[in-house]
Amino acid sequence: MIFAVLIVLFCALLALWNKLKPRGPSPPVYPGALPILGHAHQLYGDPIHFWVIQKKMYQFSLDNGGVSEIRFGPHSVYMVTDPDDSLVVANTCLNKPYYYEFAKEMFNRGLVTASLTTWKPHRRLLYPAFNMQVLATFVSEYNTQARNLVKALTSEVGKEPFNVRHYLVNQLLKTVCQTSLGLETKDKSIDEDYANATEDLFMLFVERLKKLYLHLPWIFAWSSLKARQDQLLKIMNDAMFRVIDRRKAELKGNVDKNKTDIRDVKFKPLLDQLLELSDTQDALSDAEIREHLDTVVAAAYDTTSIAVTYALILLGTYPEVQDRAYKEVQSVLGDEDKDFSKDDLQRLVYLEAVLKESMRMYPSVPCVARSIEADVKLKNYTLPAGASCMISIYGLNHHAIWGPDVDQFKPERWLDPSTLPDNPNVFCSFSIGKRNCLGRLYAMLVMKTMLAHVLRKFLIISDINSITTQYDILIKPADDSQIRLELRSG
Repeated sequence: MIFAVLIVLFCALLALWNKLKPRGPSPPVYPGALPILGHAHQLYGDPIHFWVIQKKMYQFSLDNGGVSEIRFGPHSVYMVTDPDDSLVVANTCLNKPYYYEFAKEMFNRGLVTASLTTWKPHRRLLYPAFNMQVLATFVSEYNTQARNLVKALTSEVGKEPFNVRHYLVNQLLKTVCQTSLGLETKDKSIDEDYANATEDLFMLFVERLKKLYLHLPWIFAWSSLKARQDQLLKIMNDAMFRVIDRRKAELKGNVDKNKTDIRDVKFKPLLDQLLELSDTQDALSDAEIREHLDTVVAAAYDTTSIAVTYALILLGTYPEVQDRAYKEVQSVLGDEDKDFSKDDLQRLVYLEAVLKESMRMYPSVPCVARSIEADVKLKNYTLPAGASCMISIYGLNHHAIWGPDVDQFKPERWLDPSTLPDNPNVFCSFSIGKRNCLGRLYAMLVMKTMLAHVLRKFLIISDINSITTQYDILIKPADDSQIRLELRSG
């Protein structure tokens, strides 16, 4: 009881200090804040409710000049939806706020959660592994897994609407494991247990975020969530360390025979590249390698499966868009049942427009947060040091600068640069600024390959208006009934 009283007293004093200390004009505060709690009480509820509240917070910022304030207990979080201000924050505030620490036991020094001092040199090390020359060597594997996806989906033809993301997670996890870890398709080292553990951890992090008292490490340490987190982390860590140890053993003794540069055209999984850096430059420890691989694997298969799911739902909702995309695929390959090359994929410009528009409307990651360590001057306000800032990707993607059709699904807007907003910062589904997504080219190639193979085989039927969205770190469909499939004739 005494601990609870002390916590309340501390929050009250900190809130009073924040209120009384001198500052310039302040952004409008989102409605409904309570004394001491702020807006924390509004976040309680299931993931569907959580997304409803988040959208209202984004919209409030959009309606009030692009910057607003949200209060979690004594802590101020500034919601930014102005594109210019968002870029200032993204490039000025490079460290993540304290609540990213909740995910650090999972990703630790991975690029998503790493501190600035770790992020800078590690991103520089990893960057060559994601250039187009390296990614082009993975296209054969993209095709293999896309064909496996089509084969699996055939069992759903002519049936009731089903959860297509379940199939996508399975095949994308295999794709990522082959290109990142060098695992064969039949290898079960990283399997559905790993995927389930990842998703459960994401939900656990959101649960902790919503409950202010669990922000305190000594309370969280005694909670049932901490015990569950430890179980899930063990599943992930054991699986990844097994892969690393086995791969090191496989490569041992073959260094001279197989030594290649990252820039060589030979297929070379990310793990091999990291092990080479560790061996030749002593740049990364096994623990750091695991953390980067966990980040890449979890981020790649999960965000990508969501993006492809929404693209399929939207294609099924708009038959004219689907027909145009299908005809483009046919124009590139004709009736031949052959794989797509890198050049073929680059010719699928309308399909890429479909993906970009789908990701604009339904970004897998709806926001990113930054720690404000020194006062940051924006156009109309100065954000104070000690607070944190939320850059709303969803809000930017739905900014009025897109025009009166901002809420309409219109892939053709991407085909003519003159119809796009002059400010490039309003599309940031791969994040914004210096800490943007390193794997964006990888993701686009994978997604285009999968969509092209599915379109070539199936007619997709769906209705985006019947789909409910939920939020647990990522936004995703809450419904199992997502799409129906029919075989294309001919």
